[in-house]
Amino acid sequence: MVNLWKRKGQNRKKVVEREKKEKYTKLSKVILASSSEVRNHMLKEYFSGVVNVPHNAEEEKYKRIKKKPEKIALRIAKEKALSVLENYPNEIIIASDQILVCENRVLSKPKSLEEATNKLLFLRNKAHKLYSSIYVIKKGKCYFQQVKVASLFFANITQNDIELYVKNNKKTVLTTVGSYKIEENSKYKFLSIIDGDLETILGFPIKDLIKKINNEN
Repeated sequence: MVNLWKRKGQNRKKVVEREKKEKYTKLSKVILASSSEVRNHMLKEYFSGVVNVPHNAEEEKYKRIKKKPEKIALRIAKEKALSVLENYPNEIIIASDQILVCENRVLSKPKSLEEATNKLLFLRNKAHKLYSSIYVIKKGKCYFQQVKVASLFFANITQNDIELYVKNNKKTVLTTVGSYKIEENSKYKFLSIIDGDLETILGFPIKDLIKKINNEN
C-alpha cells in the first residue's frame, strides 16, 4: 500500500512538471543569438523549438569602453540580439553575455592556451565576479533585460596543477570566460561560490524571463 501511494505521488509530480513545461512550449520557436551548447540546453528546458544563430556583435569593442561591468554585459547582449534581428523580425530573440571582473580588470576568453594559463594564474587565490546578462527581443522591441551577479573564489593551487588542467581541458579553457566550468568543480575543486545562483555562474540567467512569460499566459 505504501509503495502504491508513493508511485501515485511520483506520477502526480510528473504530470505537474509536464503541464508546467508545456505551458512554456506553446510559444513560438526562439532564436538564440549564440552558438553555446550550454545555453541551448538550458532553453530547451522551456521551449520546444530553439534555433542557434551565431551573432555578429563585436564583443571586445564594448569591453574597452569605460563603463560599469553590468552595463557592458547588457550592451553586448543587446548588440548580439540586434545583430540577428533583420533575419528573424517575427521571432523571439534571446541573447546573453558574461563579463568576468577580477581586481577591476575585465577578462575575456583567451585566444591561446598560454593566455588561458596566465589567466588562471592571475585568478588563483582571489575572488572574482561574473556579470551575466540577458536581452530579449519580441516583435522587434525589447521584451526583457536583466543582469545578475555571482561572486566566486579561485583556490590557491599550484602552477603545475594549473598547467596540467589547461593541458587536459583545452576546449574548456578556450571557450569559457573564466577558463573553467562550474560543472566540473566537483572533480577539480578549484572554486568556492561566495554568492550567486548557478544560472548566473553558467552565464544565462533565464528564470525571471520564464516567470514573466508564465505570468502573461
